[in-house]
Amino acid sequence: MIYLSKEEKAEMCAQLTQHLPKLRKLLNLTQEDLARVSGLSRVTISQIEGGKVKMNWLHLNAILFICNANMKTKEYLYTNNVLGKRFARFAELKEEDEEPEININIDVNLLTKYKPLIKYLR
Repeated sequence: MIYLSKEEKAEMCAQLTQHLPKLRKLLNLTQEDLARVSGLSRVTISQIEGGKVKMNWLHLNAILFICNANMKTKEYLYTNNVLGKRFARFAELKEEDEEPEININIDVNLLTKYKPLIKYLR
C-alpha cells in the first residue's frame, strides 16, 4: 500500500487550493454552501481561497468527499490530473506499481475536449 509523505500531502493540498474556486463553481456552491456540506467553516474556506490559510490534509479530505460524490467535479479532478495518479493509487489502497481503477462517467460530448489529457491518466 502507498504511503504519502508529509511533503506529498502538502503539495496535494496546494494543488487542490488552486482548483478550489473552480470546483465550487462546478458544484454551484457559495463558500457558505461548501462549508455547510463539508463541515468546514466559511471563514476557513474563504481564508484558504484567499491564501491566508494553507489547506491541510483534513481540509482536503472534507472537500474531496463532496467532490467525489459529484460527477462534474470528480470528472474535473481526474481529467485535469489535479492530484495525480499517486493520489488515486493511495485512495484506492493500491501498491506502487498498480494502476489506479479510476471509475468516472465522462460525458461523451466532452470526450473530444479531454482526449489530449487522457494520456496522463494512463
